[in-house]
Amino acid sequence: MQNHTLILSTAKLSLENGVSVDYVTNLLNCGLTGIEYFGPELDNPECYIDDDMTAASAGITYLEFHFETPEPIDYDSLNEIEVDQLIYDEIKKSACIDMRADEKDITVYL
Repeated sequence: MQNHTLILSTAKLSLENGVSVDYVTNLLNCGLTGIEYFGPELDNPECYIDDDMTAASAGITYLEFHFETPEPIDYDSLNEIEVDQLIYDEIKKSACIDMRADEKDITVYL
């Protein structure tokens, strides 16, 4: 199996009421997210984040998806619409979705 990480960003959201699969898919449907990273699973993202990046991200909500596929993905060959469709398909076929949210970011394990 191949491990993948997709990180999307959008304007900062209020996550006080929690999150659900429907909430996340509605965010994707609105077309207000942008791809920040799509590639192999990152070993330790904290190693790549400095103080300037932390300050800049204060007004942004990140949606981070972690999933596996049997075959590798050619990340550079997919456009934004294809990436959205790929993550929709992964959400639909996931038997167990682990979704976590803090005060501003959402992490989804498919």
